[in-house]
Parts: sequence; C-alpha cells; structure tokens
Amino acid sequence: MVPVTESFLILIIVLDTIGSLFIGAWLGRLLTRYPFGASGFTGVESMINRRGEVKTASPERIEVVVDSQVWAASTLDPNEKLEPGDKVIVKDVDGLKLIVQKRD
Repeated sequence: MVPVTESFLILIIVLDTIGSLFIGAWLGRLLTRYPFGASGFTGVESMINRRGEVKTASPERIEVVVDSQVWAASTLDPNEKLEPGDKVIVKDVDGLKLIVQKRD
C-alpha cells in the first residue's frame, strides 16, 4: 500500500470542492431555466410576457423596444393610448407585430 501524503489529501479535497461547485452551478442553472423538465420556449412563445418600452406612438404605428430590439406593435385594447416611454408587457404576437398592454 502506497502511503498518502497530507498535501495529496489537500489537493484531492480542493479539486473535489471545485468540481462540486461547478456541477452545482451547472445543475442550478439548468433547473432554473427548465424547471421540472419543462422545455425552454423559442421563437414567438419566448416573447409572451416580456417587458418593453414604447419608442414611438402615432395613430399609424407603434414601435416598442423589447430586449434591445425594436418591434412593431399594437395594443390589446384598441381604445388604449400609448405614449413614448410607457412601459408595456407583450400579451401576444401576430406575425411580426407584438400585441402589448400598458403596465401599471
């Protein structure tokens, strides 16, 4: 049997601790992104419930910024008036146009 030195044991403990931290961080990220096995949303589904801000608002066109991207938008309620700077939440997507509602 080969004798195990104290420095070798310390090295094993340090490497085991570092490995456990990396695995724990990876699992934590995986579980928070896809809780309980749910798959992540991509495409249109990923836009729903995102928050944004009105960039321009005119009777002809509304533009909102969501995740640093400018999108054409319309309101969920046709009577709702939006002003530049208003905070909105995406409720639906119609083609390349976001359907938004003013946040409280």
